[in-house]
Amino acid sequence: MRNKQKGFSLIELLIVVAIILIIASIALPNLLRAKMAANEASAVSALRMLNTKAVAHSTTYGGYPAHLTALGPATTPSSTAAPPTLSRLRLCPKACPANGDSSRTRQALRSAKR
Repeated sequence: MRNKQKGFSLIELLIVVAIILIIASIALPNLLRAKMAANEASAVSALRMLNTKAVAHSTTYGGYPAHLTALGPATTPSSTAAPPTLSRLRLCPKACPANGDSSRTRQALRSAKR
């Protein structure tokens, strides 16, 4: 009499692995697309918040801030200086309405829309 086989054959295991790989190849691009969409939404949200803070600064102080550090909270004893990358980043470049050059700003906006 033959012994009863226990377990799965190699072919059955290969078929299961192939099915799992096919499902993964379908799911991964969708996951990456969703992650990119989430990152883009986060970036848009950050830019909207930055714009809101710049407009509030303009309303309060009569002009747009020259640096991002002007938008942040006052320094505390634990954080005496802003990181050098933030202090050098200019919010309002040469083509800024606060600098009185609105024609260059309109031109920059037109070229960005293209």
